[in-house]
Amino acid sequence: MKKLLTSLFSLVIVFALVFPVVAQDQTSHGLAPQSDGKNSGVFVQTPANPYVWNGRAFGYNAYGTAVALGPFKFFLNNPAALTSLSTDPLSANFVSAGCFDDQHNWWGVRYGNNILVKIDTTTGTITAQGTVTGVSSVTGMSWDPTSNTMYAVNYATNSFLGTLNLTTRVFTQLGGSVTGIVIDMAISNSGQVYAVNISDDMLWSINKTTGAGTVIGSLGAAANYAQGMDWDRTVDSCYWASYTTLGELRRINTTTGMSTVIGAFNCEVDALAIPGSAGPQITHTPLPNTQNLTGPYVVNCVIAPPSGSTISSAKLFWSRNNPTVTDSLNLTQGTGNNYSGNIPGNGLAATYRYYLKAIDNNGKVGVHPGGAPANLNMFLAVSSDTTKPVITHTPLANVPRVNWPATVNCTATDPFGIDSVWVTWRKGASGAFNRFNLAHGTGNAWSGVFNSDTSQVAVNDVIYYRVVARDASNQHNMDSTAQYNFTIINQATITIGTGTTAIGWPYYTFYMDSRTDMLYLGSEINIPTGGYITHIGFNVVSAASQVMNGFKILMQNTTVTTISSFTSSGWTTAYDGTYAVPGAGWQLVTLQTPFYYTGGSNLLIEVCFNNSSYTSNSTVNGAAASGRNAHQHSDLSSGDGCTQITAPGSTYTQLPNIRIVINPGPQLGVGQIGNGIPETYALSQNYPNPFNPTTKINFAIPKQGLVSLKVYDVLGREVANLVNEVKTAGNYIVDFDASTFASGVYFYKLDVNGFTDVKRMMLIK
Repeated sequence: MKKLLTSLFSLVIVFALVFPVVAQDQTSHGLAPQSDGKNSGVFVQTPANPYVWNGRAFGYNAYGTAVALGPFKFFLNNPAALTSLSTDPLSANFVSAGCFDDQHNWWGVRYGNNILVKIDTTTGTITAQGTVTGVSSVTGMSWDPTSNTMYAVNYATNSFLGTLNLTTRVFTQLGGSVTGIVIDMAISNSGQVYAVNISDDMLWSINKTTGAGTVIGSLGAAANYAQGMDWDRTVDSCYWASYTTLGELRRINTTTGMSTVIGAFNCEVDALAIPGSAGPQITHTPLPNTQNLTGPYVVNCVIAPPSGSTISSAKLFWSRNNPTVTDSLNLTQGTGNNYSGNIPGNGLAATYRYYLKAIDNNGKVGVHPGGAPANLNMFLAVSSDTTKPVITHTPLANVPRVNWPATVNCTATDPFGIDSVWVTWRKGASGAFNRFNLAHGTGNAWSGVFNSDTSQVAVNDVIYYRVVARDASNQHNMDSTAQYNFTIINQATITIGTGTTAIGWPYYTFYMDSRTDMLYLGSEINIPTGGYITHIGFNVVSAASQVMNGFKILMQNTTVTTISSFTSSGWTTAYDGTYAVPGAGWQLVTLQTPFYYTGGSNLLIEVCFNNSSYTSNSTVNGAAASGRNAHQHSDLSSGDGCTQITAPGSTYTQLPNIRIVINPGPQLGVGQIGNGIPETYALSQNYPNPFNPTTKINFAIPKQGLVSLKVYDVLGREVANLVNEVKTAGNYIVDFDASTFASGVYFYKLDVNGFTDVKRMMLIK
């Protein structure tokens, strides 16, 4: 039961580590116990292996029999050997967070009552300091050596970071929250916050100003509920006390997020802290690959000593063609905190590895990179480069003409760096070649926009292109992607909204009748020319089997920017029939009558239905939007939701995300000629023909029916839907504007009441 209870809440594990200065354990809340390595054999540090740090660490046993429930100590190289400090009489409120400050005080917070405590590093005595306020449950805390501030994290569905005043015990939230449940945190020597997120088993970084979190990568283990982390300030490395199938001590690579097992605790450990102060901070830009074989290779860095100390030793450790560093040299101090050293070359191609180490007058150690020598800086010296750049690019899909020019994104990498990236392209298989350069973004990313505009492309134009990169070596090696192509289309798919809240409307089938009005803004649609909307749909989270009878989709262009009630007039019916949500994901409804959207206007959509039975809701993703949604549902004994539901509910403010498919272009005129009733069906030849860019098409129908008049290109692809609605008997004329189409032969087809006819026309620009 104890295990179950503690696992339901985030158990935090952190351990404590000390610099080798004092050999014996201290008393009270002062300096934590350490080992000098002379007699115990615990701490081993040699020039060839300077980072085997096996110092004292601390933890709290929240569950298990390896030691008593309460504080204990151990050495980092042997987490299975735990030494109990005391038995905690209040272990039901175990210490769920903890760390050392810069004065070597061991702080903690109890779970369940948020009592701030100090723990004696020799006796294990836990002394209450008072209740932490301003937070519901502190499950992680860490000292920031760059600002001498204690930070803490709140356990919640979406956790948040804050500062913790150790005197007033007030927690102050910083900015927003992190997506997911953060169990514990650790702050690096440079002041960066890292956190374990049990919602996704990922390592996150957190911004201390905004509180926003960023995913780094997978921890490589299930975070579960019991874990903690802290920072080894002596070697500037992150450790994690996890709980997968048992308590484990792990080391975290904060670049990738991946953790590596050091050993097992054999109990469930809730983290406290690693004592120790940060050593010198070394800032250095690793050397790139080079074609200089003779050297020297100048290594520059900035070494900042801890406050109040000075640098007593600064060295460069290096090797040539050896995975283990074999040589060292003293760095030379320039002005201020600037240091430099030269790695010699030998005139031959080689692989060089190196790291930097500094020690201050108090014996504190700083290294670059963190974790060396297992994690070394490395560069190549070669006379001639034959490696081509590697380009990664996702080919472009068909591009709506309204969204032209398109953007090309790619990544390009090379051992000697990338000099430039560009795109060669042409319109049509035999068109003239064009070129535009991509701009270098962050890391290996490159991006650029086609050097063209909408006046230079037409619907059905095919664009051929390839991405080319050149490296920065003396040989300037080049490579390119395959030749890709895409088509300019007269259709755009617009997705509005990124919310992830599951809501029941507009498919509220838990009740028999439902009505929903939704307002989407012209700035969100962003189709200034307007066009025919042919499909709308929603991102379905879960689909119910219920068929919606009397299902209607109504639309209208509007200038209103907010709604608070249902709109009763001005609607155009785009769909009227039955509908059942087919499944999860984006599900589009094909409109029976495409709706003409006036460019720049706001769009009001109503979805309603009339059922005599009910099941569960089909939920869709949405987000809170003030004044953009009106909804109500009811079990009506008579009438339908579209007309009998007249007042929206007062709390239904979530606006569903929506996807709209639109064929941009001017509205097509469809007019009736005279009042006579023709005797036969007929489709006339367009006039003028050839035309540029407009023409007229006449047709006649002796009986009322659903009229379909569509235009196709020579490959049989539909390029325009001129008429798709019920028309009464009569003679009609249609205006067709082909200003967005390319020159060529097109066909138009009439379908009505079983009658079909096709004719040919030619567009010449």
